[in-house]
Amino acid sequence: MRRLNVQPKDHRLVPIPDHLRDGMREVHQLLQDAENDPDINVDYDDAIQVSGVCGGRYRKGKRPFGFTYYPENGGKRDRWYLTLHPLEIEDIADGVIREMRLYCCMSPECGMKFQEADEHCFYCDYTDDSVRAGS
Repeated sequence: MRRLNVQPKDHRLVPIPDHLRDGMREVHQLLQDAENDPDINVDYDDAIQVSGVCGGRYRKGKRPFGFTYYPENGGKRDRWYLTLHPLEIEDIADGVIREMRLYCCMSPECGMKFQEADEHCFYCDYTDDSVRAGS
């Protein structure tokens, strides 16, 4: 059984890569298109899938969009989990926002980053009791 064992995260400013900016340009355009086309639905967790970005509008509050960003040259443990307001999406796309404050796993093998403090890394924040018991 996997148990939550939260590890400390480094809360730091992270530059926005061009690959993410390009993805947010596509997201922004899709959101503009969806305003005028009732056949475009962006209201579920993987409704939007463009250039390394997957997500949609499925959250409540001031940041209703949730996205997973897969860095261009990243590995299995390189993902960013972002929650964004539509204006933040536009500002990232336009280059107004050039960096974001993210919670980053501190393990050198892990590239997971989170915008929300209460999110957990699948790799670093859980322990497997069966592995520990067999050690």
